[in-house]
Amino acid sequence: MNEGRVLHGSYHGVQVLRYIGNIRYTLSFALDTHIKELLNRPSLQGFVVDLSLTDTIDSTNLGILARLARAMQRLGLPQVTLISNRESINEVLTGMGFDRVFYIIRKSETELEKMREIPHITSDKRALTRLLLESHRALMELNEANKQQFQDVVKLFERSVEPIAG
Repeated sequence: MNEGRVLHGSYHGVQVLRYIGNIRYTLSFALDTHIKELLNRPSLQGFVVDLSLTDTIDSTNLGILARLARAMQRLGLPQVTLISNRESINEVLTGMGFDRVFYIIRKSETELEKMREIPHITSDKRALTRLLLESHRALMELNEANKQQFQDVVKLFERSVEPIAG
């Protein structure tokens, strides 16, 4: 299995993320932290996420992308562009309703020379579970099918993060 990595670069205020390999929840805390930092940059002009080298992407990281799309809308900035030339990934994106909140293209002519890998950040179990919960809630907000698909997962995470007082 191809261990996942995420590279970051920028060009005139447009932040570019390149997902490589298998993008799993173990990358999610570092990626979410990095995206939050990028969203706070005063020079932010947009986001491009390149999935053309992505083998798989899990629901947690799809949820992080959905949260990114929502954040860009709140900031009044352009829609996030997703680059994806893989049919299996494109089917997932369309099935999740990403074509409604992202601009999806199949290829890009742009190459960035100076991209750096986002370093891994360890998190405590509670912080990671909260991120998993927030990511899946964001997916549920995209459409009714996602709501049905992830409602049990969200309930499980809610019990883990917000235990019932007894």
